[in-house]
Amino acid sequence: MTIDRHHYRYVYIDSSNHKLGNDFTVKVPHSLNSCSRVALQSFSIPNTIPNIYSGLNKLYWAEFRKPTSTTSNLADWEMKIFYLDLSSLEGYITNEGIANIINNKFVDEVYDYETKTLSHSFGTSDTTGTLAITFTYNPDTYKFNIGVSQPSLTDNANVKIFAPAFVDGDMGLWENFGFSHKESMVQIGSTDELAFLNYLNYTYTRIYASNTDIPAGSEDQSYYDFNYSQRYARIAGVPSNDTDIVASKIVIPEGSATHENHFNGLYLCSDALGTDGLICKNDTATPTNIIAWIINDQPKFSYLHHNTNTPAWMKLNDQNIKQFDIKIRDNRGRDIPAHILPSFNMTLVFEEIDEADFSKEHMKEYFREGYRKAHDYRK
Repeated sequence: MTIDRHHYRYVYIDSSNHKLGNDFTVKVPHSLNSCSRVALQSFSIPNTIPNIYSGLNKLYWAEFRKPTSTTSNLADWEMKIFYLDLSSLEGYITNEGIANIINNKFVDEVYDYETKTLSHSFGTSDTTGTLAITFTYNPDTYKFNIGVSQPSLTDNANVKIFAPAFVDGDMGLWENFGFSHKESMVQIGSTDELAFLNYLNYTYTRIYASNTDIPAGSEDQSYYDFNYSQRYARIAGVPSNDTDIVASKIVIPEGSATHENHFNGLYLCSDALGTDGLICKNDTATPTNIIAWIINDQPKFSYLHHNTNTPAWMKLNDQNIKQFDIKIRDNRGRDIPAHILPSFNMTLVFEEIDEADFSKEHMKEYFREGYRKAHDYRK
C-alpha cells in the first residue's frame, strides 16, 4: 500500500541569465520527478515593450479603381493591395509620432503587396496620380482620422476607393488605431478577400460625384451616399468644394487608439508544460500551449506584476521534467522579438507526488489498530 504525499518545488527564473530573452529552454539536471501539475506563482516585467514588431510592423490597405468613368457600367472595379513597411522603426513611438511617420512613408515608400516592390499604382494605365491618404491624430479624443483624396483627378475616370486591410486574421496596427470591425475590412488571403470587390461590381456599377450629377430616374448613388453607407471604405474621386462631400471622405474609427499601451496582457507559453489549456478562436476552443495570462493594468514605463495565492494549475503529461521551454507572446499571440523584450522574473511551482512505502510489519500493526478501533473487545 502507498500513501500519496504532495510536495511543491519552486523554480525561480531570471530571463537575463539566458541567451535569448524569449523562447528559451530551462534545463533541470537532476529533473523534477513524479510531477503532476504546474502553475505560475509570480511574474514581473517592465512595461516598456516597443509597439512596432512582428504583426505590427506593416500597415495594409486595399484600393479599388474603375478604369473608365464611374458614371458608366462599361468596366468592372479593380483591386490592388498596398502596404507600408515599418520594420526599420525601433523603440517606442507615440500616436503623433506614428501618424507623422506613416504620412511621410505615403509619399514614396508604398509597396505593392503582390510584387513586394515600391509602387503605388495600378500600372501603366493608372495615369491620374496616386490616391492621397493622410493620417491625423486628435489628442483630445485619442482618435486617428484618415482622409483620402485624388487631387489631380479631373473627371470620373480612374476614381479610387480606400479600405483598410489585414493578413492572417490579425488586424495589427489597425486594431491599435481604434478599428475593431474585421468584417468591414479587406481580409487578405481569406475566402472573403474579394467580397468587397464583388460588392462594388454588383452594387456600384455607376456612382456620381455629387447628388446633383445623378440623372433623373437613376438610383441615388453618389460619393456622399457611398461614404456614409460604409464603415471604413471611402471613395476619393473628383475633388469637391462641397463641405459635406469633403467631410465624408474622412474615416473616424469607433474606438480610441491603444497604440501607446498596445497590449492588454501577455501570454506565458510552453510547449513542454502548457498541455492542458484551451483557447477560443472563431467560437471554437482549441488546444494551446498557454500556461498563464498576465494582465496589463499599468501605465506605460511602469512594471507589470503578477502574483497569486490560488494558482491556476496545469496538468502535466510528462511527469519527469528534465527541461522545459518558456515563450512570451502578446495579447494576439504575436512573437515578441528577444532583442526588444525586457528581462523578466518569474516563479513556477511544480507539484510532486511522493510515494511513501511501508514495511510488512508496519502494515500489520496499521490494520490491527484499525480493527481495535472498530470493535469493542477486551483482551
